[in-house]
Parts: sequence; structure tokens; C-alpha cells
Amino acid sequence: MGACISRNNKNNSNNNMREILLYKGEFLGADLRAMFNNPVYSDIIITCKDGGVVYGSKLLLAARSDVFSRLILNNEDNNNRDNRNKDNRDTFSTDDNHITFTEFCSSTLLIILEYLYMGDIMIESLTLNNIVEAYLGAEYFLLPGLEEIIITFLDNALKCSADNNLSAKLLTQASEYMLPSSDDVFFRTLHNRLVVTPLESIEYNNLTAEGLLYVLSPSNMDTDYEEFVTPEYGVFRYVVLWAAHRCNNSNSVVTYFEPLLPSSDHAEHLDANEIEQLRKSHEKNKKKSKSKEIKEKIMVLLKPLLSLVDFKLIHPSVLANIIEPLDIVPNDMLIEAFRYQAQLPAGSGPRRNRGTITAKPENLRFQWSQQACGKQCVLMESDTLLKSNSRKFEWARASLPIRGHEIYEWDIYIEETCKHLWIGVCTERRHKVDYSTYLGRSNYGWVLGSNGSLYHNNQLYSKGYGVKFGKGDRVTVHLNMGNRSLAYSINGVRYGEAWNTLPAELYPAVSLKKSAKVRIEMHKKPIIIDNSKYMLPQPPQSSIHTRTNTSMVSPVISPINTSVNTSINNSIITPINTPRPTSQVTAE
Repeated sequence: MGACISRNNKNNSNNNMREILLYKGEFLGADLRAMFNNPVYSDIIITCKDGGVVYGSKLLLAARSDVFSRLILNNEDNNNRDNRNKDNRDTFSTDDNHITFTEFCSSTLLIILEYLYMGDIMIESLTLNNIVEAYLGAEYFLLPGLEEIIITFLDNALKCSADNNLSAKLLTQASEYMLPSSDDVFFRTLHNRLVVTPLESIEYNNLTAEGLLYVLSPSNMDTDYEEFVTPEYGVFRYVVLWAAHRCNNSNSVVTYFEPLLPSSDHAEHLDANEIEQLRKSHEKNKKKSKSKEIKEKIMVLLKPLLSLVDFKLIHPSVLANIIEPLDIVPNDMLIEAFRYQAQLPAGSGPRRNRGTITAKPENLRFQWSQQACGKQCVLMESDTLLKSNSRKFEWARASLPIRGHEIYEWDIYIEETCKHLWIGVCTERRHKVDYSTYLGRSNYGWVLGSNGSLYHNNQLYSKGYGVKFGKGDRVTVHLNMGNRSLAYSINGVRYGEAWNTLPAELYPAVSLKKSAKVRIEMHKKPIIIDNSKYMLPQPPQSSIHTRTNTSMVSPVISPINTSVNTSINNSIITPINTPRPTSQVTAE
């Protein structure tokens, strides 16, 4: 690819170009690449804001870009004017054979010209350092095809990066040039990554006020498909500490608030001693002379952000014991949240996250994560089927975390097995995970092995918890987030509690190696019908086991969900217009 050529190394570059020209005439694409940024075939010089120059052909650029066409072909008319129109002179200036762009670096103009010459760019042209300006350049020169290439690169880079701060940094950088908007695909891509990144993992100096407003604004959330991975209390905590870090004399403000805001994992599980300690801390702070001054400082920054926190999604105990004593949230917001909590139906706890996925277990999309799996794991069939080509153990987790207080259940179908297969859950919060290992060895994995034993932190917790399982079997995981416990069923037979005191955030996970292939699906419960309510009188001469009158039974069971098997007296009644099952599912 052509590089930015300075006036000093012009002769060396010409020698390299002569070697390329020896092969001209064979392929149009090769000839165009030889012309790209080549002074030999150029009749215009483009100077950039960093002092670098790029070479181009007037006719080619004018033919390929409306913007260049206006700049180059209308240049003569522009030179005859009395400088009456200077709308874009802060961005560029032109004369007969020269254009100066004061807003774009040479690396950006090289990407623009490479696309105009070739209709594509080499992937090495884009980096995380120039991607924001490259996208701005593609917008400025009206090149939607190049915009699409840049967005694809951005999306892949964000998915592959282990740096949780990357999206925030790029959002801050892009916000310096454009107002963040969900209508812009660049900002939308960054937003989609940020909502699945825990806010607490993002350094406070990497998000500006504009960026934080954009991320938290409900109008930017597609609630049918997106989940905000940070619990709402975590959002409040981050907002307060973000504002504290931006205050003058921030050390004193941070020192004041940080001990009063427990982590998201711990906030809902404070014991009596911890609550009492918090109360004493608040009483002590009230006596400090600078307490009022500190709160006034932080409220200047907090005021526009507090309206973006949905306090109705925060547990009442957290509202009462942690947030209300801070005395920085308006009373009407807290009263509304308490009223909402009080009006909830008995037994139904509130959601903890904005978005719909964690609100209802039945809406959870069970898929394996392409970013959170071993290097030789292969995902198929919309990421629901997972196999491994590794001779050593590796593991993978699902794409979205599970939190809240409800019951989540999913099935792992074993289509192919290996010597040992492990099924369970994992957590990644505050852990540096290694996907190229056996999950039961780590302190962030809880698994049941195909030998029927339970393992965690490289320890055998229960030998013979369940029966052995293998190819063709179905393992169901029952996760109760209300009491943080987990149990298993194997082919419909449920066993006792396997784990308890699990973390507040978990992912479905499996550990496997070569030959194994497993599928993850939402668990479908069988319907058990009371025989005494629905059995019809049978003539004495006919046997119930020989034939079932579907015309008589269908009206009786029609209100029942027929998407699952129905067991009556150990025989299967197949509803009309549904395929007859090949095997009976035992009630759990």
C-alpha cells in the first residue's frame, strides 16, 4: 500500500514505483494500485494537517467523488471570485494543482484515496488510532461503502478487544467532532458495546459528560433486544463517583463518597453490622464542616445525570440503607421508587437492570459467546451449537449474564461427547479468566462432570451427585438467583441442590475438548395433567391401551399448551396437528 510521501524521500519512493510499473498492463486493479499515491501518475498534491502530502489524479478523483469533483473542476471559478464565499476555507484551500486539508491527517487521506482508487482498502490501513477520523473522512467525502468497511472493522475490534475502556475512549474521541446520536451507526456501534460492558470496569476519566449522557439516555436503548449489563444501583454508584472524580479537589470528594457506596455485588446483601457501620459513617460525616460544601460541589455535575437513573429498579433495602442517607437524591424520586416497589404483586421482585432480557427469564437468548470461548471452539447454528477441535480442555460461556432474583433454566443437549464433559456456570466479574483450560479447576467455575461428580476450584465437592451422562443425553440446569442455588436434571430426572451461595452474576458455561458437540436451549417444562380430571369413561369391552380417541380428547386439552409432551397414565396423547414425539419426557 502507498505510504504518506514527504518531499525528502521523494526520490527513494520513485525508485520503488519504477519496480512496480514493470508489471503494468496485466490487471486493472494492480495498475490502479500502482497509480495510488504515485507522483509519476499524479497531477495534484494534497497537503494534510500533519504536514504530510498525498498524491492523486485530478480526473480519477473527480470521477469517483462528488466532493473532489466540486473542489477540482470548480476550482477555476472559485479562483475568480473575490473571496465572497469562504464557507469551507477552515477545512481546505485549493489552487490549480494543490489542495490543503486542515482537518484531516495524511493517514486519513490515504484511506480515502485508496478507497477511491481501488474500491476497497487494505485492512492494515485502519487502526484504532485513526478509525474515528477515517469515519469522519468517509462521511465528509460521501462514501457510504467506506463507512460500512470502517464500521465492520470497528465492530470486530470491539468484540476482540479485552480492553473494557476502548469503547469509552472512542466515544469520547468521536464526541469531540460530532454530537453523539443513536441515528449515527458509528455511535450506535459504540453504544451497543458499552451497554454490555460493566460501567465499574470503565475508568472515570474515559467518559465525558456528553458520552455518559448518551450511554444512559433511555431513548438510545432498544429495549426489545438490548440489556444494560450494569445493575441500576451500579449505574447510580458509577454516576456519583464519576462526578466526584471531576470535582475540584476531587480527592476529598471521592474519599467522602466511596466508602458510602458498596459494590453492586454486595449492596443487596449487607448484614446488620455493615448497615450499622454505614449509619455511623453518615452520622460522622454530618458533623464535618465541609460536608455541605462537598455535596454542593457534586450536585452541579450530578443534577443532569440523576434523571437518567431509574430508581424503581433498585432494591428497597439499597434505597433505604445506602442511597437515601447520602442526601443527594431528590425526595420525590425516592418516594416514587418506594411507591412502585410497594405496589408490586406479592412474590414478584422488581427488575434490577434496564432492558428486557434480565427482566423475564423466558426472554433470555441462550447463545454461546464468540468472544468468551477457547481458541479452538467453533460456534454454529446462530451460536447455539458449540464444538471444540482442541485436544486439551477449553471452555465457553453464554453471551449474556444472568442476574436478578428469578429462576432461570436451560438445557444442554449432548450431540457428541468426549472423555470428560463439564456443564455448569461461571462468573467473570473481578476475575482474569483463561478459556484454554478446564473450568472446574478455577475459582470462577461451578460444574457437573459427565462422570456424575461436582467440581469447583480444582476440588471434588461431591462424587456421584448424579448419574453419568454422554451422547444423546439432556442435562437441565436449574438456577435460582433468589437464593443463589443451582441444581441439575439429567434426562428429566432432577437431583438435589448442587451449589449455593453463588455470585450475583453468572453465565451458563461448558468445558469440553475434541469430538464434543453441545447445544444450548431454553428449558421447556412438560405439562402434567391430573388423570382424574380429564379421563373419559371407557366402555368395559375396549382397552385404554389399544387406541385413543383424539376427537374426544382434543376439546378437553385444547387450552393446554401443546408445544410440549403431555403425560397421561404413562401413555402419550398427541394433540391434533402436532408431530408424535419419538420418546416420552419424564415429569420433573
